[in-house]
Amino acid sequence: MDPNEFGTSTVPLQHAPYGPITEENLKGANKGKVAVVTGAAQGIGAGIAESLAKSGANVAILDLSVEKQAKTKEACEAQGVKVGVYACDVTDQEKVVATIDKIEQELGPIDILVNNAGILDQRPLIMSTFDSFWKQIEVNFKGPLLTIHTMLPRFRDRGAGCIINIASRSATVDVPMTLGYVTSKAALTRATHTLQREMALDGLDPAICLYALHPGGVLTGMGGTGAGQDVLDKYGDVRDEKFFMDLFKDPPALCGQTCAWLASGQGKELRGLFIDCRQDVTRLLEKGRDALLKEKRNVLTVNFLDGYANEP
Repeated sequence: MDPNEFGTSTVPLQHAPYGPITEENLKGANKGKVAVVTGAAQGIGAGIAESLAKSGANVAILDLSVEKQAKTKEACEAQGVKVGVYACDVTDQEKVVATIDKIEQELGPIDILVNNAGILDQRPLIMSTFDSFWKQIEVNFKGPLLTIHTMLPRFRDRGAGCIINIASRSATVDVPMTLGYVTSKAALTRATHTLQREMALDGLDPAICLYALHPGGVLTGMGGTGAGQDVLDKYGDVRDEKFFMDLFKDPPALCGQTCAWLASGQGKELRGLFIDCRQDVTRLLEKGRDALLKEKRNVLTVNFLDGYANEP
Protein backbone atom coordinates (compact mmCIF):
# COMPACT_ATOMS: atom_id res chain seq x y z
CA MET A 1 0.00 0.00 0.00
CA ASP A 2 1.18 3.52 -0.83
CA PRO A 3 -0.76 6.23 1.05
CA ASN A 4 0.33 8.81 -1.55
CA GLU A 5 -1.78 6.93 -4.09
CA PHE A 6 -4.91 8.24 -2.40
CA GLY A 7 -3.91 11.91 -2.16
CA THR A 8 -2.96 14.29 0.63
CA SER A 9 -5.29 16.88 2.13
CA THR A 10 -4.33 20.48 1.42
CA VAL A 11 -6.63 21.59 4.24
CA PRO A 12 -5.23 20.74 7.70
CA LEU A 13 -6.90 17.77 9.35
CA GLN A 14 -8.07 17.75 12.95
CA HIS A 15 -6.26 15.39 15.31
CA ALA A 16 -8.05 16.28 18.55
CA PRO A 17 -11.54 17.45 19.52
CA TYR A 18 -12.08 20.98 18.20
CA GLY A 19 -14.62 23.83 18.17
CA PRO A 20 -18.17 22.44 17.97
CA ILE A 21 -17.24 18.94 19.15
CA THR A 22 -15.36 19.77 22.34
CA GLU A 23 -16.61 18.51 25.71
CA GLU A 24 -17.46 22.06 26.74
CA ASN A 25 -19.64 22.71 23.71
CA LEU A 26 -21.44 19.38 23.99
CA LYS A 27 -22.01 19.35 27.74
CA GLY A 28 -25.60 18.24 28.29
CA ALA A 29 -26.29 18.00 24.54
CA ASN A 30 -27.53 14.42 24.88
CA LYS A 31 -28.86 14.61 28.43
CA GLY A 32 -31.48 11.97 29.17
CA LYS A 33 -30.95 10.06 25.94
CA VAL A 34 -30.06 6.37 25.86
CA ALA A 35 -27.12 5.36 23.65
CA VAL A 36 -25.96 1.89 22.63
CA VAL A 37 -22.32 1.35 21.65
CA THR A 38 -21.11 -2.00 20.31
CA GLY A 39 -17.49 -3.13 20.61
CA ALA A 40 -17.09 -0.87 23.64
CA ALA A 41 -14.53 -2.79 25.69
CA GLN A 42 -11.58 -0.72 24.55
CA GLY A 43 -10.15 1.65 21.97
CA ILE A 44 -12.55 3.54 19.73
CA GLY A 45 -15.68 1.98 21.21
CA ALA A 46 -14.64 2.92 24.73
CA GLY A 47 -13.88 6.46 23.59
CA ILE A 48 -17.29 6.78 21.94
CA ALA A 49 -19.10 5.52 25.03
CA GLU A 50 -17.22 7.93 27.30
CA SER A 51 -17.88 10.91 25.01
CA LEU A 52 -21.58 10.13 24.87
CA ALA A 53 -21.63 9.88 28.67
CA LYS A 54 -19.84 13.23 28.94
CA SER A 55 -22.56 14.76 26.76
CA GLY A 56 -25.19 13.51 29.21
CA ALA A 57 -26.39 10.28 27.60
CA ASN A 58 -27.07 7.13 29.57
CA VAL A 59 -24.99 4.42 27.94
CA ALA A 60 -25.41 0.73 27.17
CA ILE A 61 -22.05 -0.78 26.28
CA LEU A 62 -21.76 -4.08 24.44
CA ASP A 63 -18.93 -6.48 23.76
CA LEU A 64 -18.36 -10.22 23.76
CA SER A 65 -17.94 -10.28 27.54
CA VAL A 66 -18.99 -8.12 30.45
CA GLU A 67 -15.66 -8.45 32.26
CA LYS A 68 -13.66 -6.78 29.48
CA GLN A 69 -15.83 -3.67 29.72
CA ALA A 70 -15.04 -2.81 33.36
CA LYS A 71 -12.80 0.18 32.52
CA THR A 72 -15.29 1.60 30.03
CA LYS A 73 -18.09 1.22 32.56
CA GLU A 74 -16.08 3.01 35.24
CA ALA A 75 -15.17 5.87 32.89
CA CYS A 76 -18.80 6.38 31.86
CA GLU A 77 -20.18 6.16 35.39
CA ALA A 78 -17.72 8.87 36.43
CA GLN A 79 -19.81 11.24 34.28
CA GLY A 80 -22.84 10.73 36.51
CA VAL A 81 -24.96 8.84 34.01
CA LYS A 82 -26.57 5.40 34.05
CA VAL A 83 -24.47 2.67 32.48
CA GLY A 84 -25.51 -0.84 31.48
CA VAL A 85 -23.00 -3.51 30.49
CA TYR A 86 -24.03 -6.36 28.21
CA ALA A 87 -22.34 -9.39 26.65
CA CYS A 88 -23.53 -9.73 23.07
CA ASP A 89 -22.35 -11.37 19.86
CA VAL A 90 -23.62 -8.89 17.28
CA THR A 91 -23.73 -11.60 14.60
CA ASP A 92 -26.33 -13.60 16.55
CA GLN A 93 -29.81 -12.26 15.75
CA GLU A 94 -31.56 -13.79 18.75
CA LYS A 95 -28.88 -12.44 21.08
CA VAL A 96 -29.07 -8.98 19.50
CA VAL A 97 -32.85 -8.75 19.86
CA ALA A 98 -32.75 -10.06 23.43
CA THR A 99 -30.00 -7.60 24.37
CA ILE A 100 -31.82 -4.63 22.85
CA ASP A 101 -34.98 -5.66 24.71
CA LYS A 102 -33.06 -5.90 27.98
CA ILE A 103 -31.43 -2.51 27.49
CA GLU A 104 -34.78 -0.83 26.94
CA GLN A 105 -36.21 -2.55 30.00
CA GLU A 106 -33.32 -1.40 32.18
CA LEU A 107 -32.35 2.00 30.75
CA GLY A 108 -35.39 3.05 28.72
CA PRO A 109 -36.09 3.60 25.01
CA ILE A 110 -32.94 3.79 22.90
CA ASP A 111 -32.26 7.06 21.06
CA ILE A 112 -28.76 6.49 19.70
CA LEU A 113 -27.12 3.42 18.16
CA VAL A 114 -23.40 3.35 17.40
CA ASN A 115 -22.21 0.30 15.47
CA ASN A 116 -18.51 0.12 16.28
CA ALA A 117 -17.72 -3.60 16.70
CA GLY A 118 -15.28 -4.73 14.01
CA ILE A 119 -12.41 -7.10 13.22
CA LEU A 120 -9.53 -7.25 10.73
CA ASP A 121 -7.53 -10.23 9.49
CA GLN A 122 -4.67 -8.86 7.41
CA ARG A 123 -4.02 -11.62 4.90
CA PRO A 124 -4.43 -12.05 1.15
CA LEU A 125 -7.54 -14.07 0.33
CA ILE A 126 -5.51 -16.84 -1.30
CA MET A 127 -3.67 -17.41 2.01
CA SER A 128 -6.77 -17.13 4.18
CA THR A 129 -9.47 -19.59 5.06
CA PHE A 130 -12.86 -18.62 3.74
CA ASP A 131 -14.28 -18.79 7.25
CA SER A 132 -11.76 -16.18 8.41
CA PHE A 133 -12.63 -13.92 5.48
CA TRP A 134 -16.36 -14.34 6.00
CA LYS A 135 -16.14 -13.74 9.76
CA GLN A 136 -15.07 -10.18 8.97
CA ILE A 137 -18.16 -9.71 6.78
CA GLU A 138 -20.32 -11.09 9.58
CA VAL A 139 -18.93 -8.88 12.35
CA ASN A 140 -18.35 -5.71 10.31
CA PHE A 141 -21.49 -5.78 8.14
CA LYS A 142 -24.02 -8.35 9.29
CA GLY A 143 -23.64 -7.19 12.90
CA PRO A 144 -24.54 -3.54 12.21
CA LEU A 145 -27.39 -4.55 9.92
CA LEU A 146 -28.82 -6.80 12.64
CA THR A 147 -28.79 -4.02 15.22
CA ILE A 148 -30.23 -1.57 12.68
CA HIS A 149 -32.94 -4.04 11.65
CA THR A 150 -33.83 -4.46 15.32
CA MET A 151 -33.89 -0.73 16.07
CA LEU A 152 -35.54 0.77 12.98
CA PRO A 153 -39.12 -0.29 13.83
CA ARG A 154 -38.68 1.16 17.32
CA PHE A 155 -37.26 4.42 15.97
CA ARG A 156 -40.13 4.54 13.46
CA ASP A 157 -42.73 4.12 16.19
CA ARG A 158 -41.10 6.87 18.29
CA GLY A 159 -40.56 9.14 15.30
CA ALA A 160 -36.85 9.71 15.96
CA GLY A 161 -33.48 8.00 16.14
CA CYS A 162 -29.78 8.35 15.36
CA ILE A 163 -27.60 5.58 13.92
CA ILE A 164 -23.84 6.01 13.54
CA ASN A 165 -21.98 3.30 11.66
CA ILE A 166 -18.24 3.32 12.28
CA ALA A 167 -16.99 2.80 8.76
CA SER A 168 -13.44 3.44 7.55
CA ARG A 169 -11.49 5.17 4.83
CA SER A 170 -10.85 1.57 3.80
CA ALA A 171 -14.37 1.62 2.37
CA THR A 172 -13.13 4.04 -0.30
CA VAL A 173 -9.78 2.54 -1.32
CA ASP A 174 -8.25 -0.73 -2.50
CA VAL A 175 -5.82 -2.13 0.05
CA PRO A 176 -4.33 -5.59 -0.61
CA MET A 177 -4.58 -8.18 2.18
CA THR A 178 -7.65 -6.53 3.74
CA LEU A 179 -10.37 -7.84 1.43
CA GLY A 180 -12.76 -8.81 4.21
CA TYR A 181 -12.32 -5.46 5.92
CA VAL A 182 -12.54 -3.13 2.91
CA THR A 183 -15.48 -5.08 1.48
CA SER A 184 -17.45 -5.02 4.71
CA LYS A 185 -16.77 -1.33 5.34
CA ALA A 186 -17.75 -0.41 1.78
CA ALA A 187 -20.96 -2.40 2.20
CA LEU A 188 -21.69 -0.65 5.50
CA THR A 189 -21.10 2.76 3.94
CA ARG A 190 -23.34 1.96 0.98
CA ALA A 191 -26.01 0.65 3.35
CA THR A 192 -25.89 3.95 5.24
CA HIS A 193 -26.51 5.96 2.04
CA THR A 194 -29.32 3.67 0.92
CA LEU A 195 -31.07 3.36 4.28
CA GLN A 196 -31.25 7.13 4.58
CA ARG A 197 -33.13 7.17 1.28
CA GLU A 198 -35.44 4.48 2.61
CA MET A 199 -36.17 6.72 5.59
CA ALA A 200 -37.32 9.36 3.11
CA LEU A 201 -39.65 6.86 1.45
CA ASP A 202 -41.39 6.29 4.78
CA GLY A 203 -41.51 9.98 5.70
CA LEU A 204 -38.91 9.41 8.41
CA ASP A 205 -36.24 11.71 6.98
CA PRO A 206 -34.81 13.69 8.77
CA ALA A 207 -36.40 12.28 11.95
CA ILE A 208 -34.16 9.20 11.69
CA CYS A 209 -30.58 9.99 10.73
CA LEU A 210 -27.83 7.58 9.70
CA TYR A 211 -24.15 8.39 9.31
CA ALA A 212 -21.06 6.47 8.15
CA LEU A 213 -18.07 7.74 10.12
CA HIS A 214 -14.36 7.17 9.60
CA PRO A 215 -12.83 7.28 13.11
CA GLY A 216 -9.43 8.59 12.02
CA GLY A 217 -6.11 6.85 12.54
CA VAL A 218 -6.45 5.36 16.00
CA LEU A 219 -3.75 3.05 17.32
CA THR A 220 -5.80 0.20 18.82
CA GLY A 221 -5.49 -3.57 18.97
CA MET A 222 -6.57 -3.58 15.33
CA GLY A 223 -5.15 -0.34 13.97
CA GLY A 224 -1.43 -0.56 13.28
CA THR A 225 -1.30 -4.35 13.32
CA GLY A 226 1.00 -6.17 10.95
CA ALA A 227 0.66 -9.13 8.63
CA GLY A 228 1.54 -12.63 9.80
CA GLN A 229 5.06 -13.96 9.45
CA ASP A 230 4.01 -16.44 6.77
CA VAL A 231 2.66 -13.54 4.70
CA LEU A 232 5.89 -11.61 5.14
CA ASP A 233 7.92 -14.69 4.23
CA LYS A 234 5.98 -15.05 0.98
CA TYR A 235 5.65 -11.40 -0.10
CA GLY A 236 8.46 -9.59 1.69
CA ASP A 237 7.84 -5.90 2.40
CA VAL A 238 4.06 -5.72 2.12
CA ARG A 239 3.74 -2.12 3.36
CA ASP A 240 1.02 -3.15 5.81
CA GLU A 241 -0.56 -1.03 8.53
CA LYS A 242 2.34 -1.71 10.89
CA PHE A 243 4.71 -0.19 8.32
CA PHE A 244 2.76 3.08 8.47
CA MET A 245 2.57 3.47 12.24
CA ASP A 246 3.10 7.22 11.91
CA LEU A 247 -0.37 7.52 10.32
CA PHE A 248 -2.03 6.45 13.57
CA LYS A 249 -2.04 9.71 15.50
CA ASP A 250 -5.67 10.33 16.44
CA PRO A 251 -7.11 9.74 19.93
CA PRO A 252 -10.38 7.80 20.36
CA ALA A 253 -11.88 11.03 21.71
CA LEU A 254 -11.83 12.63 18.25
CA CYS A 255 -14.24 9.99 16.97
CA GLY A 256 -16.09 9.88 20.28
CA GLN A 257 -16.79 13.60 20.36
CA THR A 258 -17.84 13.55 16.71
CA CYS A 259 -20.34 10.82 17.59
CA ALA A 260 -21.66 12.88 20.49
CA TRP A 261 -22.05 15.88 18.17
CA LEU A 262 -23.90 13.84 15.55
CA ALA A 263 -26.11 12.27 18.22
CA SER A 264 -27.07 15.73 19.45
CA GLY A 265 -28.75 16.48 16.13
CA GLN A 266 -26.39 19.27 15.12
CA GLY A 267 -25.18 17.31 12.09
CA LYS A 268 -28.54 16.40 10.55
CA GLU A 269 -27.62 18.08 7.26
CA LEU A 270 -24.91 15.41 6.88
CA ARG A 271 -27.27 12.46 7.30
CA GLY A 272 -26.73 9.55 4.95
CA LEU A 273 -23.18 10.67 4.15
CA PHE A 274 -19.68 9.33 4.77
CA ILE A 275 -17.80 11.58 7.17
CA ASP A 276 -14.11 11.60 8.10
CA CYS A 277 -13.91 12.75 11.73
CA ARG A 278 -10.57 14.47 10.99
CA GLN A 279 -12.33 16.86 8.59
CA ASP A 280 -13.93 19.90 10.26
CA VAL A 281 -17.70 19.43 10.31
CA THR A 282 -18.13 23.20 10.07
CA ARG A 283 -16.68 23.14 6.54
CA LEU A 284 -19.10 20.40 5.52
CA LEU A 285 -22.06 22.31 6.91
CA GLU A 286 -20.93 25.49 5.15
CA LYS A 287 -20.88 23.60 1.84
CA GLY A 288 -24.52 22.70 2.42
CA ARG A 289 -26.48 19.49 2.02
CA ASP A 290 -27.89 20.32 -1.40
CA ALA A 291 -24.45 21.02 -2.84
CA LEU A 292 -22.94 17.91 -1.25
CA LEU A 293 -25.64 15.70 -2.73
CA LYS A 294 -25.64 17.38 -6.16
CA GLU A 295 -21.86 17.07 -6.48
CA LYS A 296 -21.89 13.54 -5.03
CA ARG A 297 -19.56 14.54 -2.21
CA ASN A 298 -19.03 12.19 0.74
CA VAL A 299 -20.73 9.25 -0.97
CA LEU A 300 -19.36 6.14 -2.63
CA THR A 301 -19.32 6.65 -6.40
CA VAL A 302 -17.55 5.69 -9.63
CA ASN A 303 -16.06 8.21 -12.04
CA PHE A 304 -16.33 7.25 -15.71
CA LEU A 305 -14.61 8.73 -18.75
CA ASP A 306 -15.94 12.11 -19.81
CA GLY A 307 -19.10 11.66 -21.81
CA TYR A 308 -20.10 8.44 -20.10
CA ALA A 309 -22.61 8.47 -17.25
CA ASN A 310 -23.81 5.86 -14.80
CA GLU A 311 -27.06 5.34 -16.67
CA PRO A 312 -29.87 3.15 -15.32
